[in-house]
Amino acid sequence: MRRRLIAVVLMLAVILMTAGAHAEGWTCPNCGQAGNTGNFCPNCATAKPSDEWTCPECKQEGNTGNYCTNCGAARPDWSNIAENDANFYLEQIPGETDRVMVKVARIDGGTYIENKQDPYRWAPWNVIDGDESTCWQFSAKKIKNAWIAMEVNEPEDMDEIWVKNGFWALNDKGKDQYPINARLKKIKVDIVYSDENKKNDTLEFTLADDKTRSDWQRLDIGHREGVQIVWITAVSTYKGSSFPNDVCLSEVMLVKHAPASSAMPPSEQKAATVYESRPDVTGVGLLMKLATRSGPGTQYAEPGTFFGNNWKSQTVLVYKKQYENGVWWVQVDFQNGTKSKYRVWTGAKRVDVDLDKVKLEKPVCQCDIHKTSDTYYGPGGKYAKANRSINREASGTVYQFENGYADVEYWYEDDYDGVQRLWVPQDAVYNLYYGDNSGESDEDVVQQPK
Repeated sequence: MRRRLIAVVLMLAVILMTAGAHAEGWTCPNCGQAGNTGNFCPNCATAKPSDEWTCPECKQEGNTGNYCTNCGAARPDWSNIAENDANFYLEQIPGETDRVMVKVARIDGGTYIENKQDPYRWAPWNVIDGDESTCWQFSAKKIKNAWIAMEVNEPEDMDEIWVKNGFWALNDKGKDQYPINARLKKIKVDIVYSDENKKNDTLEFTLADDKTRSDWQRLDIGHREGVQIVWITAVSTYKGSSFPNDVCLSEVMLVKHAPASSAMPPSEQKAATVYESRPDVTGVGLLMKLATRSGPGTQYAEPGTFFGNNWKSQTVLVYKKQYENGVWWVQVDFQNGTKSKYRVWTGAKRVDVDLDKVKLEKPVCQCDIHKTSDTYYGPGGKYAKANRSINREASGTVYQFENGYADVEYWYEDDYDGVQRLWVPQDAVYNLYYGDNSGESDEDVVQQPK
């Protein structure tokens, strides 16, 4: 009798637990319907989300645990989405109340110009990186193979496509890159729906040649439901004044007419990519041989001592200054004979420079590293490679972005403990924290100009 009573109690407990689980249910990521218990939403027929998730950092698909198997990023917190009734695949557009961005999960493209130092500098995926100073760039001579295809994670309604045509960046001398490079003129837009695998809904648009550029160009595609892929193909171009055949497109956004409250908060804006920083002072002579550190202080590693016997005939570029333990330090850039270049730090006493002409260096942001990478004594492969790599678990402070690399200060623990300043590929850097999170006030944080 006692055993039978225990069995009944356990059975009731299981029933109650199961009922509670069913009552909680799942929230539809499309329409926000809560408490669903089946495999499809009873309101809009959207399928129940699987336990698999796509990494928001490196786009690795099929993750099932709490961390991405490719880059180690944490699984997104879905609790806020259910709680706020917001769709993870939609994002608020700053300043807009009745339009939201449909987030692109995957992008592919055709031809693009390959840069020798940075092979992906002009790749198609630059149009969705949130940085208008980067762009997709291709040769007008290969326009027949110039296209991009943007796929979303879940079929979604769309109403508009926003574009920033041309190259919106300024070069290191402040010259506008838009008029000197070619821009798109006519494009073809193909809509691929979730229940189809072919392009059978085609639109054509003529883009404005907006040389003043204050906002997005908004292309009305009409209300489309269940869109899976948006395919944009180049048809014709406006010629550039200096580079008539280098066709550029800076940004593309897929837009849905919906209240801002239905979407996730906007992502933090990325620091604009800089491809060539201007030194504060050029042609600076030396006062003695050049002893260097990777950062502004004796606590940093030593790249080496240069120009032992011929320092009088050498000049360097000076970028920034920093005050450390009662000593002024300056960041110098130089060529080591016929060998590699360096952009490192030395005591100001070694350089014949007017410090009043050199700007004080300030941090851009805090960051994490999501993959083990080689490190360099400057922004790119033309600079000397350091004898240590940076580990994926590292975190630190970014001081500069240039040429697809980030100048990161971080703490390392291996043969001895210490602090290091080295350049790492920018795609290894993620989770950029600005403002108070960087250890400086908002007024003191220097973000890269657009």
